[in-house]
Amino acid sequence: MMRKVFLLLLVILSSVFLGGCSAKINNEIKVILPSGTPLIAVGGLLEEENVDYTVVSGADLLTTAMISKSHDIVIAPLTLGMKLFMNESSSYKVYAIITFGNTYLVSRKTTALNSMADVNQQDIMAFGQNNTPDIILKAALEDNKYQANITYQAGVNDIVPFFVCGDGNCEKAPKYILSAEPTITTLELKYGLELNILNLQDVMGEDHEKIPQAALFINPDSPYLKDIEIFMKKLEKNINEMNNKTNAYVDKIIGFHDFFQKTGADVLKRSIPRSNINFLLAEENKEIVVAYCNLLNKYNNKILGGSVVDEEIYYKN
Repeated sequence: MMRKVFLLLLVILSSVFLGGCSAKINNEIKVILPSGTPLIAVGGLLEEENVDYTVVSGADLLTTAMISKSHDIVIAPLTLGMKLFMNESSSYKVYAIITFGNTYLVSRKTTALNSMADVNQQDIMAFGQNNTPDIILKAALEDNKYQANITYQAGVNDIVPFFVCGDGNCEKAPKYILSAEPTITTLELKYGLELNILNLQDVMGEDHEKIPQAALFINPDSPYLKDIEIFMKKLEKNINEMNNKTNAYVDKIIGFHDFFQKTGADVLKRSIPRSNINFLLAEENKEIVVAYCNLLNKYNNKILGGSVVDEEIYYKN
């Protein structure tokens, strides 16, 4: 008798934990997301039935999607979703955060980079002026009581030509750069550079042990909320698979999108562990979001207007 009861309990628990992953999405849901790390996080679900993906570059189309409510799910920078919500341009609610602290200081092996002390009073070429990458760099410097001379390029990939110095003249190349994955791994594998890499998330103060970047936003008025929930459970499982079985994951997704093929399997396999992709429910990790708001307000209060996002932004199951 006890054996039968045990088996019944096992079946019930299995259905609870695995039901969302094995359940089917019955109605077509529309997802818009940027290329890059968020696309890698979703990669294993790109062939999922009844999910219509739109992959974009830049924030403009993500903004349009949130304002127009054209998609059931928008994967976007947390800053973007919060800003639109706070100025009442969007009613999308944040469900989970999926990328964190993909911001690094990088130097060649011949240039010391063991701690923030090594960049004190040095020149750093950065990107994203007055936005999250730049704010993380400035906060890491201030938290460690150092200063640096920072110059900027528009995007992370715009720094690459300056750093690799393809003409062989490296005297004017920046000794230190701000970078992110998968660009760092591209520098290592494509250009054959030996690098020192310092994760800025690891050297910031206790209030910023996790820096949220990309988040999952849900249209609360979607008629397919049950299907969205199923998708979210599948995505959480997919991200766990990506982190635990990275090589097999890359082999599976490599043919699913041009971005993966252009990036290359070797770069993807090496860059994923440093991309800091995870799945944290926003409603259960409000302290991370609040700390991030305070960080943004300290270094650029124009982003959120000096305010902390309201409780109403969190999606509640």
